[in-house]
Amino acid sequence: MIDGYLLEQLLSFYRTGTLSAAAEELHISQPALSQSMKKIESMIGVPLFNRSQNKTSFNENGLLLIDYAQKITELQEEMLEAVRHQAKHSSKLHLASIAPAPRDAVLEQAAAFQLEITSELLTDEKQMITDLLNDKYDLAIASHIPVNNLLAAVPFFDETLYIQVPIEHPLAKYDAVTFADLAGQNILILMDIGFWMDLVKTEIPSANFLYMDDNQAFTEIASEGEFPHFITDITDLSRAAEHKKIIPIHEDKAKATFYFVFKKENRLKWDKLIERCRLASNQN
Repeated sequence: MIDGYLLEQLLSFYRTGTLSAAAEELHISQPALSQSMKKIESMIGVPLFNRSQNKTSFNENGLLLIDYAQKITELQEEMLEAVRHQAKHSSKLHLASIAPAPRDAVLEQAAAFQLEITSELLTDEKQMITDLLNDKYDLAIASHIPVNNLLAAVPFFDETLYIQVPIEHPLAKYDAVTFADLAGQNILILMDIGFWMDLVKTEIPSANFLYMDDNQAFTEIASEGEFPHFITDITDLSRAAEHKKIIPIHEDKAKATFYFVFKKENRLKWDKLIERCRLASNQN
């Protein structure tokens, strides 16, 4: 087997055209480089060079060796890049989710795998899938199955939207509502809810949304305040306060099915995490 440093010297000689230029490029002496070329010839057992008084050049054997040396060097570089990429990403999870509930469920279960995790909550599902294909994310949670031969999708769980109101609120007389019934209402809403935000703003354009970005403050005000606010069945619906009523929203768009989406080539990498998450969701 020819050592890597000898192949490097051989390719430098071929690239620069002369032993002196190659020696200068490699920062070694010309006699040392000449000895390396002789060593390679001795290892292979056939002449590699045409030698004259003033010039050494490659013969047909030498040119064939150059062709293989270039392939070996390129393959070695590819190998190193692949290994470094694997090492960089094997202990990391770059997660993107279209909604907070499935994101939080994954983060809870991923702790068992000792992963270094970064996550983003997004509203633009189309861009999320594009970024997944471009390796910005390792795993995405979407509300639709993307149509792309490079991607696989695995069902996670469903989430359904409800509205919670004080029992003295006019909406409390209803056992179910539609988005149209919520028109013109003052509705308290948490900012960080992913695609649900765009959905309710689109479906109830005349509602007066009272935006909050602090989760704890939102929880306190929603619990004790007079404004309607959204909850989902991922929350324990049985724990509603006595002075509140939880009302189903009878709209197809008020229910979402979430899917794990990932590149097919990475299926084995995320199979165990996905199965753990799905098992945990089925037990809840």
